[in-house]
Amino acid sequence: MLNKTPCTKCFGSLGIDSRMKIYQFLKKNGKSTVSSVVDMVGLTQPTVSYHLKEMKSAGLIDGVKSGKEVFYSINEKCAANVCGCFLAKASF
Repeated sequence: MLNKTPCTKCFGSLGIDSRMKIYQFLKKNGKSTVSSVVDMVGLTQPTVSYHLKEMKSAGLIDGVKSGKEVFYSINEKCAANVCGCFLAKASF
């Protein structure tokens, strides 16, 4: 079995329609809470939380806790630390 490189993890994660919508929303709106993402994509809170967790694991987004809320934003750094992230520059 082949190990996934960071780039394939990112692109593989965005291959799911809901995650691409979440990524586009965060890219356009900046730091956002789970509830604001839920309102935008029209999925349940547990489903959105799952997608955000997977996207964070892939290195696509960052999450910063402030009180009871977590604010998610696009990770502008390449997960592989070898180049500037293509996704940070791409327009979807």
